[in-house]
Amino acid sequence: MVALGVITLFLTGFTLVYYAYMANHTEHDVSFFLSVGIISMVMNLCTNAGGVFGLAWLYLIIALAFIGVGFAVSVPETIGFYTSIGPWFKKTFTDTKLIGWQILSMAIFPAGIALYFVWLRSKPELAKKCGQCGIWGLVLWGLLLWMILGLVL
Repeated sequence: MVALGVITLFLTGFTLVYYAYMANHTEHDVSFFLSVGIISMVMNLCTNAGGVFGLAWLYLIIALAFIGVGFAVSVPETIGFYTSIGPWFKKTFTDTKLIGWQILSMAIFPAGIALYFVWLRSKPELAKKCGQCGIWGLVLWGLLLWMILGLVL
């Protein structure tokens, strides 16, 4: 059941990214799906922290239903989202000039945020990437800490 709780956590995160893409690329209002996704993410983390893994089935059903409803919202944009994943990975992980700084900034998020302010005027592109990765690192470290402490305690 613990594995199901972790899987639904990642699947709920995927649906949040999916509907954020839909909000930016369609004229449809998907704020309901985003808000329910955020609530589901927090409730899933709290459920995992409380050790009540039986509710993980509910979060799994919600996440799968929302992924299916995304096709009803806009089929072309849903297909566009899934086809954009491959090029995003290729662009992100083949840029050898920035990949080391991005990994450093995400793994050690205070360094990424500090590098943003240090290089803001002299290297604006690198500063922006380091700042973005630093913020994402902060969010990921927070979620991982919450998830790990919730499963252990």
